[in-house]
Amino acid sequence: MTVRVGVIGAGMIGQDHIRRISRVLTGGAVVAVNDVDAARAGQVAAGLPGAVVHATAQDLIGDGDVDAVLVASWGPAHEEQVLAAIGAGKPVFCEKPLAPSSGACLRIVDAEVAHGRRCVQVGFMRRYDAGYQAMKAALEDGSIGAPLLMHCAHRNPSVPPYGFTTEMIISDSAVHEIDLVRWLFGEEVVAARIFKPRRSGKAGLPEEPLRRAALAARRARIALTARAPGPACGPASPPACW
Repeated sequence: MTVRVGVIGAGMIGQDHIRRISRVLTGGAVVAVNDVDAARAGQVAAGLPGAVVHATAQDLIGDGDVDAVLVASWGPAHEEQVLAAIGAGKPVFCEKPLAPSSGACLRIVDAEVAHGRRCVQVGFMRRYDAGYQAMKAALEDGSIGAPLLMHCAHRNPSVPPYGFTTEMIISDSAVHEIDLVRWLFGEEVVAARIFKPRRSGKAGLPEEPLRRAALAARRARIALTARAPGPACGPASPPACW
């Protein structure tokens, strides 16, 4: 059986998903594409045998030839698109962030619960990485003792030249580390602190490209505190639960 996938968002990440589905994995085929840039959607679809271009995300989700939906669009569009996929009864993979706010994420969780079965997955791929799985196994079997501290470093050498905000360094980047803390330790995050550096007067000098990139992203440092999971949400809960 081949799962027919419709992809919403044909930018860098969307195209990478398309490449994997088409050239790396078996059992899947990209049959429909949508992007706010219709020309780009057409270019991407031209390289996929039989793929069609839809003018809107809603049209793609409603296409009877689409079995599952992959959302790789701009973050603020995720809620509407994921909810539409749930409403259509189609499995949906959503790139992080699931949505830009906790309220939007909880609306998605509520819709999935009302639907009666799990059909949403968020793009937290590190849980499936062999190195991280080996680390989790070592933590769980106690071979290195009890974990006391987790230190993560997430470096973005560059950011998109359009629309990148301070908040996105959390919701689009550091969210991976937040997910890993919960998954590796089997505990909930109960507190977070963000330290934002002051803007440097040396910003913009040609000899400091990395400094410019860091300042453009307004890189933040996050300290997280975890505790044992409560009754409502736990490490096995949907990522939107927290």
